[in-house]
Parts: sequence; C-alpha cells; structure tokens
Amino acid sequence: DCAMARISNTLRYAVRTLRRSPGYAFVAILTLGLGIGANTAIFSVINAVVLRPLPYDQPERLVVLNHSYPSLKLLAGVSVPGFLEYEKQDQAFGSVTAFTGWGPTLTGHGDASRLQGRQVAGEYFTTYGVQPALGRALRADESVAGSDHVVVLSDAFWRNSYGADPEIIGQRMLLNGESYEIVGVMPASFTSMLNRTVDLWTPIAFTPRQLASSWGSEFLGLTARLKDGVSFETAQAEMHALAARIKTDRPDQTGDDWDLKLSPLSDQVTSSGMRRAMFVLLGAVGLVLLIACANVANLQLARAASRSREIAVRVALGASPGDLVRQLLAESMVLALAGGGLGILFALWGVPALMSLNERNLPPAAAIGLDGTVLGFTLLISLLTGLLFGLAPALRASRTSLQETLKEGGRGAAGDRGGLALRRGLVVATVALALTLLMGAGLLTRSFSQLLQVDPGFRPDHLLTFSVGLPLAKYPNDTVRVAFFDRATEAIAAQPGVISVGATSVLPFTNNWSTRSFNVEGYVVPPKGSMPWGDIRIVTPDYLRTIDAPLVTGRFFTAQDVEGSPNVVIVDEELVKAYWPDVDPIGKRITFDEFTDSTIAWITVVGVVGHTMHEGLDAEKRIQYYLPLAQAGRNSMTYVVRTTADPLAAVGGVREALKPVDPDVAIANINAMDELVSISTGPRRFSMVLLTVFSLLAAALAALGLYGVMAYAVVQRTKELGVRLALGATPGEVQRMVMGQGMRLALVGVAFGLVAAVALTNLLKALDSQSAVGATDRLLFNVSPHDPFTFIAIPLLLLAVTLLASWVPARRATTLDPVEALRGE
Repeated sequence: DCAMARISNTLRYAVRTLRRSPGYAFVAILTLGLGIGANTAIFSVINAVVLRPLPYDQPERLVVLNHSYPSLKLLAGVSVPGFLEYEKQDQAFGSVTAFTGWGPTLTGHGDASRLQGRQVAGEYFTTYGVQPALGRALRADESVAGSDHVVVLSDAFWRNSYGADPEIIGQRMLLNGESYEIVGVMPASFTSMLNRTVDLWTPIAFTPRQLASSWGSEFLGLTARLKDGVSFETAQAEMHALAARIKTDRPDQTGDDWDLKLSPLSDQVTSSGMRRAMFVLLGAVGLVLLIACANVANLQLARAASRSREIAVRVALGASPGDLVRQLLAESMVLALAGGGLGILFALWGVPALMSLNERNLPPAAAIGLDGTVLGFTLLISLLTGLLFGLAPALRASRTSLQETLKEGGRGAAGDRGGLALRRGLVVATVALALTLLMGAGLLTRSFSQLLQVDPGFRPDHLLTFSVGLPLAKYPNDTVRVAFFDRATEAIAAQPGVISVGATSVLPFTNNWSTRSFNVEGYVVPPKGSMPWGDIRIVTPDYLRTIDAPLVTGRFFTAQDVEGSPNVVIVDEELVKAYWPDVDPIGKRITFDEFTDSTIAWITVVGVVGHTMHEGLDAEKRIQYYLPLAQAGRNSMTYVVRTTADPLAAVGGVREALKPVDPDVAIANINAMDELVSISTGPRRFSMVLLTVFSLLAAALAALGLYGVMAYAVVQRTKELGVRLALGATPGEVQRMVMGQGMRLALVGVAFGLVAAVALTNLLKALDSQSAVGATDRLLFNVSPHDPFTFIAIPLLLLAVTLLASWVPARRATTLDPVEALRGE
C-alpha cells in the first residue's frame, strides 16, 4: 500500500508539474502522438494481414499445394488426375480438398444476378475445420456425377439476399437454370480474412473428359491439412519424392521442369510483396518514433536546464538522485501515455486512410481494427518510448551540482555545456534518420514514376469491362454459346456512345491468367511436359481492335474465322522474337500439347500484335497468343466496350441491351479498364505514398529539433552574442555564425544518413523477389538502389530544410540589443 501510495503521489505531482507548462506538454504529447499513432496504424494492418490467425481450426496446419515450374518461375494449380492422386497421400495429409471458381447466374429471385461461387471436391469444410452456422456442410460423396444439387451459402449472401431467414435450410434456388437445395450457411468469419467475396459453395462432379485430362490441365486450387505429427518440412519432402515418382511414371505428362510445392495457407491472404512492404513501413514508422523520442528528449533536456534551481532546491531539501530520476521519469511516462492515447485517436483516423490507398490488396476494413493485440502493442511502445526519451534527461538532471547551480544563478548556462552537446548529438541522429527515410521514399517514388511510363500494350481509357457466364444446361455446346456472344456483341454495339465491342477469356490486370504449352512447326517436338508455355487468350474478332492493340503485321480475326474454316492464331512479338526473328511469321504454324504426333492439328499464324502487359506493368514478358472464340469455344467471357464518354455510364444501356438476348444472363465484375490498371499499381503506390508521408514527417521533426537546439543555444549565449555585437560584430556576421553552427550539425547528420541510406538500399535490393506467376515483385523497379539523382537531390533538399530551420533563430540573434543583453547579465 505504501508503495502504491508513493507511486500515486509521484504521478499526481508529475501531472501538476506538466500542467504548469502547457505549451511544453502540448508539443511533447503531439510529437509523441504522431509517432505512436503511425506505429499503431501500420501495426494494426500487419496484425490483420500477418499476425492474426486465420479463422480456421489450427490454421498453421493448412497448406496449399501447387504444381511448380521453376525455370518458368510459375506456380500453377493442379489437375483433376493430380488431385485424385494427392488425395491418397494419407501419410502427409489428414484431409485434402480442391476447388475452382464458379460464376453461376441466380434466377427466380428478383432480377437475374451473377454470383461468386466455388465448386469444391473432397472434404472441403472438414479440411478448414469450420462447421456451418446453420444446417450441414457438403459431403465428399456429393462430388459424384448424378448426385443431388446442393449448396452452402455464405453469411453475407444469406443476409443480403434472404434477409437472414432462419428457415432457409431445405429451400431451393435456381443456379444456371438448375434447382439446388440449400443445406447450410457458413459463419460470417469464414471468408472475411481472405478479401475475396464468395457467395456460395457447391460440390463439383468431375466429367469423364476432366477425369481423362492431362496433368497440365491445372484449373483446381488445392488445400490440405497436415496430418497430426507431420511437420511442414516433412510433408514438403514427401511431395518432392512424390513428384519424382510421378515424373518417372508419366514423363509425357510432366517433364523434367516440374515439381510439387507446398505453401502455408496464410501466405495466400496477402502477396509476399505486400507483406514485405508492410514490414518496411513498420521499420519506417519505427524510425519516425525514434525521431519523435529524440525531439522530446531535447525538450526534456532544455526544460531540465531551465528547472535547475528547482532541482537544486529539492536536492538541498534532501532529495536523493533516485528520487529525482523517479520524479522526472514519472513526468516522461505521463507524457508517453498521453501521447499513446492521442496516437490511438490518430490511428483510428489513419487506418481507413491506409485502406483507401490499397483496398483490393488488403483484408476488409472490418478485419483491420484496434483489437487487444494492437492496444497492447500501443501500450508497450508508449511505455518504452517514455523510458527512451526520459531516461537520459532524468539521469543527467539527477547529477545536478547544488554549488554550480547556485553560483550560476539558477540558469545553468555554464553547467549545461554537456547537456547542449547531448542535444546536438540528438539533432545529428534525427537528421541522419530523416535522410534515411527520405532516401527510401525517393527511390520508391522514382520506381513508381518509371512504372507509370511503361506502355501497357493497349489503350485502357474509355473501356468498360464486365464478365458474362452462360449456364451449361441452357447452352450445352460451343455452337449455341458462340451464337449468344455474337448476338450480345451486336446488341451492345448498337447502344448510343459505343464505339466498338470485343470479348476475351482473360482480361488484363485482373490477376487471372491461363497458360498453355505449344510447339512450333520446324522445331524438334519435346516431351509434352517440357514444351514451351505461353499465355492463351480466346477472343472475339473485334477484341484486339477494341483495346487498340497495335497490329505489327498480318490481320486481326474476322467473322470468317469460324469452326470448319482453317484454324488460325494471332501471336505477339515475343513469340516472333523467340522463333522467327528474321523471317515473315505470317503462314507459320504452331500446335498444342493435346495432340499426339499422329493427330497434330496445326494452327496457322495470321497476325502479329504487340505484347500486352496482362499481369501488370512490372510483369516480365511472356509469350502470348490469341485464338478466335468461334474455333476454341468458351462458356464465359469478359467484354470490353469502348465508349465515347465515361465507360461506367454505359452500364445501364448494356444491361438493357442484353435483356432481349437472354433475360436470364447477368453481367458481373463491372470495371473501367483504366481503373484496373491503376489498381494493379496499388501496392507500389501504397508503399510510396506512406513512406513519403512518414519521411516528410521525419524531416519536419528533425528540422524542428534543429530549430529548438539553435534557438536554445541563442538564448544560452545571449551574453556572448551581446559582447560580440558591442565589440563591432555586424548582424550578418552573427547570423552566419549561428547558421554555420546549425549547418555543421546538419552536414554531420547528412553524412551519417548517407551511410545508413546505402545500407537501407542494399536491404531493399535483398528483399526483391519473384512472384509465383513470373511477374517481378520487386520493391524497386527500373531504378538502381544507388540511383545518383536520388542520392544527390534528397540530401540537398534536406539541407535546404535544415538551413531554413537554422535561419529563424539566427535571424533572432541579429535583433539582440547589446545593451539589454549585457544588462540582463
């Protein structure tokens, strides 16, 4: 009780003391609040993205299995034969499930609407360890042809479309024209962490064609739960061994450059590049907090010097050094906790701002909040901050000499030389840290500028995009599907303000991709698993014209490129460079891996177009080729509509145009193409903007710290400056002397900062890596880590800021009245 009473008294006295200096307390709390708030906001995102467990049972035991092609830097899904093989691996996995995207059209429940669904196989919900909130889960035996159609709904879809009807179980719904029984509703948490909207799940019944497909038909995602007692490393080793056996048994299906790769499911929540960016930003705000601490420590040292008489009196009355340290640390803790509280308020405002910068690459806003973990982190850094900025001033003040203080009249001018040296050292440190952050921000800004100069390979402005999926029951073959897309294209093209219309199987900048191996006539045919790969696009005749892709040679597709006419293909410049660099490619032929040597179906090249940056502006170029829809067949397509005005304003007209074609077909995934291009740069923009904001904040704090030190130095040297002016020194000479002292501190800080910046840029380079689909995922793009422009411009900019910070107190020094200065002494 005595100890608690003593602590309570100490804290109350600290609060009273701070209330007597409201200006000092306000500046200190605001400075700390900015630093702590930035850390809290960034940590709250990291907590949601990386640290918080996924909402599944033992999520650390959930893994994703991919087919891996190391030389292509490619991670693919798995095939149906592959899934059936991996499902048997009970020595490594306790359960296995596969899934694929599904976009059914809901009818009979208001206007037709396109849903986001998943078709699943195996023990899907058992693998994740989550049971429905209502009803039952899907069963593995329902993934069999001829089984009753059943469906499980997501919580959001159940609430939004069925009003959270508690009697929903057993009701039926029409999906793609077929009746499905609703057997379950999942809890709200099931998909919220993955930032992907899923409305429903239904079993997938593999067709005979899928069961007999090649191992290269990789359209399934696969998740497995590790068997109890099996580590991730053990399971990965078993998958390597299994891959070796498969390559031996089926050399025509896999090839040498093929493997099986496991990844933790948690890695699927956010890209590796996004996670690295978040930790880089956490390091940046950590430096901002250090600068804030240094500034408050400077304030503490200055205040301790001005309180030297008060401290001397307390020593004279019997206060021990320990008593002084405890009291001054208590004041620091009060400031730190108040700064932490203000930081929480800043974070509450800052998290939505963070989300707005990169919504599509972060979990939903509801999943990012100030939970107990984040609040605990804030409390911890607040306490550590209080110790960090308060300990050195407290220890120094505790060594106050009673005799020296009384001799100097209480001002501590002479006795504070050591304190002034410490304050100058803190300023040097803040300038160095600020320069380090500014250099990082400068490099990211240069990278982003380089990225925006990349030609996407087409003209994205005034393009409306949306997807259309056809129900297989109503459109059972390619003939009727092609007829629908032709009629739909004509109807949309007839709308006012529409210039041209096309459709593609894979839209650029949507994180969707489709690859296919091929062979070129005249080259030795390699084993199927070793054939070269390319990105395949199935398109309507006017697609390439609509996106304004440059035609290098040959022609675009026409209405005459239909089933029964010669098979044709349009290739990009990358394929021409690889196989026909010095000859005319028109008339050359390629084939795909589905055909054996005795049944090769050659496809003739009729055109060459420029390369399109499908995966992103920073993607590595990979061969692309296009097939006409009428010869390839497809039941779902994404339309692109070039308009004369705002493309999104044409959505209503498009919907009305499609109703006469088929009122039961809905459109989905509506976007403007230029917005998709902008979204693809979101992670880089996110890192650049935040690091720039934090580095500018750091630079401002460093400049304020320098200003504070120089202003304090002018006050402490009032007598000396008065003597100089009285002896004939001009105001200009005094101003240059004071500014020179400030700039010397800044130059030393810049020198240390350049050394730290070199280390930082080397770290950024080391963090660069390749993404799963071969697109580069580098923090820096087309910019050297030691970019000369950045290494020259940023230090000069910071020196200009510090020059201004030194000029203000230097200007004040020139206004001193020598008589008044000497009289004051």
